[in-house]
Amino acid sequence: MMKEKPRRRILIHSGSEVAALLVILALIFFFSNGVWGSEGKGGEGSGGTFFTEMGVVTGYGSGNIPEGRYQPILLIGHFGVDLKRYISGLRNHQGTLSAFIEPQVNPVLDPSTNFEAGIGVGLQYSYPVYEPLSLYILGSTGPHYVSVVTKKQANGFLFSNVFGAGIYYYLSKDSALHVGYRYRHMSNADLAEPNGGIDTHMGVVGYSLFFK
Repeated sequence: MMKEKPRRRILIHSGSEVAALLVILALIFFFSNGVWGSEGKGGEGSGGTFFTEMGVVTGYGSGNIPEGRYQPILLIGHFGVDLKRYISGLRNHQGTLSAFIEPQVNPVLDPSTNFEAGIGVGLQYSYPVYEPLSLYILGSTGPHYVSVVTKKQANGFLFSNVFGAGIYYYLSKDSALHVGYRYRHMSNADLAEPNGGIDTHMGVVGYSLFFK
């Protein structure tokens, strides 16, 4: 058992480095193409707008730590790009595969008064099931900072991995409300001890605007 621990740490560190690299590359893609979009070069039919979805997401999360509950209030921006612009094979598909970034600053109600902040980079797939409803699934990863001090997890820099699903309710072709569930795991890839991780179950609601 003792001989396998260093190997496990090597694998975890390698995974964290890959995740960090993916985040950096995605941010370069988003912001470089965002500049192009502002000049009318953001892709076919962009109309000068790089992002095809811009919205806000809020919600409540709950998890367990040794000191009690971990309860963040979510304050998230959502900026997505329909990958049909860049992948021709997707253009005749009824569903939508998009890449997104989600900057966030989340107050933590319990324990005491704390906060967390970070940015997630991920993929989302949505599919219309019955007008005006669409189902979606998503996954993201990214750097995160937490101020809370707990025996289970060192505070400071962490990686945040999120998986979720939900429903869009379209108010018009250009706007929608959505509700969903997200599961989030935060840990630091053994960069500091303790590293037991913080798992949070989150209910979210949001509002999005869509652009061609």
